[in-house]
Amino acid sequence: MRTAIIGAGFTGLTTALRFSQKGHAVTIFEKEKFCGGLAAGFKEKNWDWSLEHFFHHLFTSDSATKNLISELGLSEKFFYLRPKTSIFYKGKISQFDSPLSLLTFPHLNLSDKLRTGLVTFYLKSTNSWKSFENITASDWLKKYYGEKPYQILWRPLLKSKFGNKADKISMSWFWARIKKRSQKLGYLEGGFQVLIDKLVEKIKQNGGQIHLDSEIKNFNDLNHQSKFERLIITTPTQQFFKKMTVPEMLGAINLILILKEKFLADGTYWLNINEPGFPFVAVVEHTNFIDPKHYGGNYLLYVGGYYPQNHRYFKMTKEQIFKEFLPYLKKINPTYHLSLITYRLFKNLHAQPVIPVNYSKFIPPHRTTIPNVFLANMQQVYPWDRGINYAVELGERVANEVLKNI
Repeated sequence: MRTAIIGAGFTGLTTALRFSQKGHAVTIFEKEKFCGGLAAGFKEKNWDWSLEHFFHHLFTSDSATKNLISELGLSEKFFYLRPKTSIFYKGKISQFDSPLSLLTFPHLNLSDKLRTGLVTFYLKSTNSWKSFENITASDWLKKYYGEKPYQILWRPLLKSKFGNKADKISMSWFWARIKKRSQKLGYLEGGFQVLIDKLVEKIKQNGGQIHLDSEIKNFNDLNHQSKFERLIITTPTQQFFKKMTVPEMLGAINLILILKEKFLADGTYWLNINEPGFPFVAVVEHTNFIDPKHYGGNYLLYVGGYYPQNHRYFKMTKEQIFKEFLPYLKKINPTYHLSLITYRLFKNLHAQPVIPVNYSKFIPPHRTTIPNVFLANMQQVYPWDRGINYAVELGERVANEVLKNI
């Protein structure tokens, strides 16, 4: 049977690999001119390694992706490092990634610090995510962390990410963010584009086809291509099922600055912006994680956030967004003379589901009401969040579900 897959992100590529390994004819249609979705990379002329359009890394528990890396013969290229995570609050950067850094965090008293540590340990230890599903993150966090830790640590991040939906987000979503996070972060030599390229190579070796710059907007578009007996959709649910109740999706904006000098001089890799009023939620200095020698000696800085799909940023140029972000970057490092070489802007309208309470009741099944049409996208990875590992897991899961019934 001939199978069509819509979308060449990690879910589509993983699914295609499994089908092609079983001898099934598989064709991927991808609207972009590249594979990899949100994890796709680019490379400047003097770089040895590629860089993802949107920041990516793996946690120590991301076994599905690590297994795939091993299967494809890339284990020697995979490694872990322990970069520094910090918070920007009240005009200062404070490290916040370990029990010791919590104890030295200047904005909480000892009682709040001990309480924060104990509650975080509980969230890391428990596996009962369903017990968090029927309460909002804001209500749970205020109750158990306390008002001050909530207002300083968690409220700014919920607000920056979800805007006016911040108070409606399920605590199960927040639990997953704490549960999965690890101090060590994984990366691939050459960037995750190496894994994408290897998947593409294997799929093609197995007889699979990949059509780039080929957007399929509806079922009619696919029928015009050729006859397929099976369809797997890895793009947002609304694209093909407009009447189905699914969560709202937020878009993402990511401005990548290529610099001559380091921006976060204290060595911070990931900087959460907890200061109110900033137009972005995080500043990520990739070259405080990965050696700048792989990027021609340049320093790479991600500046980004999540926004409603109708936000004005999605209509703005990179020059306009850079101009708007620059005053806030100067607040983070007032002494920095921005040694800008160039910058790139990446946008995606479907980067983050807005997860309300009791979301498990609304997750669409992989098998749709249309015979031989299946759905596998980031709106179905709950309680986990978007990311490479969850996309790979999803691809494995839908491939198993479909193949066992063939």
